[in-house]
Amino acid sequence: MASLCIDNTIIRERKGWSTLYYQRHREAPVLWEIGASAGDIIKSSKKSRVRRVSDYVVKESLLAGGAGPAKHTFQRGRYRRGWFAAHHLLKNGVLVPEPIAFIERGCLGLVTGNAMVSRFLSGQKNVEAFLGDLIGENAGADTIHLYLGAMANAINQLRACGAYHGDLSGKNIFTADGRRFTFIDLDDVTLDAVFSEEDVMKNHVQLYDSFCDVLSDSIMVPFLEKILPAEADIRVWMPKVRGAQRARREAVEERWAREEETR
Repeated sequence: MASLCIDNTIIRERKGWSTLYYQRHREAPVLWEIGASAGDIIKSSKKSRVRRVSDYVVKESLLAGGAGPAKHTFQRGRYRRGWFAAHHLLKNGVLVPEPIAFIERGCLGLVTGNAMVSRFLSGQKNVEAFLGDLIGENAGADTIHLYLGAMANAINQLRACGAYHGDLSGKNIFTADGRRFTFIDLDDVTLDAVFSEEDVMKNHVQLYDSFCDVLSDSIMVPFLEKILPAEADIRVWMPKVRGAQRARREAVEERWAREEETR
């Protein structure tokens, strides 16, 4: 299994039941404090909690019941994905939140949790919100085509370095200017990926679902074609995307209805 000390710029420091991996030029006491701070909760689920601490974001895995320690121990590579992906993507010119530190908790081979510290994306918003601003400013079709074209280039760059993002929805792509794009939720990134048709379809459905409520197919189809493998025919591809997107939306709405009933 690959070492979390990716290269000689990363230092390892042990403290109690926790191990800190951090950039050489950082101060360990500050990073320990950031990792322990309650901060402000940005997002929380059964599996993880994301909080902001000053200029940093801490994404912490949570113990999901009694199986939590076993999952963290025997599937530790899965929980380390974000750390490895961030370094790999940055080295290949793909924009991601700067990886500051990784904290892994446990002892005697048992892993009980971890947290990744990244730079907060100040001044950026997700691409769905940015598109909403463009539409609110009465941007024309040419402007939106340019925006989506730049996003397509960023997605192609992501894939070109062998990275597959399993959740490429608009909420996981950020921008400040509509020209440069930053990818988040990197624990959903697989490196050295072999892209199957199913993988590509999944990404297209995620992106189509993010924008189809506000953009017509006259704009969406050229965008998706830019990130479609050369051997695929967009005329055959798009009906599959639309059908899968409808099924995805229906499944989400059914889940929301079930959750509402249990409240």
